[in-house]
Amino acid sequence: MKKTTILLIFIALMSNAICQDDTTLKSDSLTAEDKLFHGSYETDDERAVSTDFCFSKFTKSKKVKYKAHSHGIFAGFSNLATRDLSEIGIVKDAELKLSSFEIGLTIFGMNVQLSKKYGWLFFTGLGFRVQQYNADRNYAFVELDDVTVQIRPEEGHYYSKSRLAQWYMHLPIMFEYQKKISKRSSFFVQTGVELGLKLSSKSSVVYRDERNKKIHEKLGKGMNVTPLTVDARVEIGLNSFGLYARYGLIELFRKNRGPEVIPVAAGVIWHL
Repeated sequence: MKKTTILLIFIALMSNAICQDDTTLKSDSLTAEDKLFHGSYETDDERAVSTDFCFSKFTKSKKVKYKAHSHGIFAGFSNLATRDLSEIGIVKDAELKLSSFEIGLTIFGMNVQLSKKYGWLFFTGLGFRVQQYNADRNYAFVELDDVTVQIRPEEGHYYSKSRLAQWYMHLPIMFEYQKKISKRSSFFVQTGVELGLKLSSKSSVVYRDERNKKIHEKLGKGMNVTPLTVDARVEIGLNSFGLYARYGLIELFRKNRGPEVIPVAAGVIWHL
């Protein structure tokens, strides 16, 4: 997981460095007020659609007055719950610690300005995220008779780490409203759906054997996790920072192949 975090941060820093060179070339066309307002760019032309890749700007037409918060680095708490959210992290065969988390990076975004006068926007993007569900009460995720369940280790063993981890390619499809509240600050709110295409999923544990040797063991891959996720997503923020929440519209595991749970998450995002 440390390697994953370092990789994501490295990609973001390199991408941001590229972006700074690109932005410097265009900054002469912006007013001082526009430069202070993150997310709002105004030139002498009129542009309705823009495409961003690795935090550098590529334009398809001529002008954009508002720019959506479409890419950035995010991290937060992730867990599993019943559909009515009456049980979070304590569902049978899906008992998780509060330390379960996710981290990700959205590196590509396409923005459509829906209104020339007001800050209504539509955007979609592309990126990656990893979710790690840490099992609670000395349980581990395994497949028994093609069904994913949680079991305890052999008597006398204790799992110092027990996790179910997934990698996804994710695609947000969002609407945003943006409002300038001062010369230096802007408020925004987003709502929409986020699609996720599973790249990998595995269950693993760490424990010590009878000789006190630390053992890292992979218990399985695939784990009956559905290949596609569809989540409702909402975000609210100020300038470059936001708070987000996601609610799974489909269950994490295939029907009758695992506990009936949906993924939920909440965290922070930094739009670069």
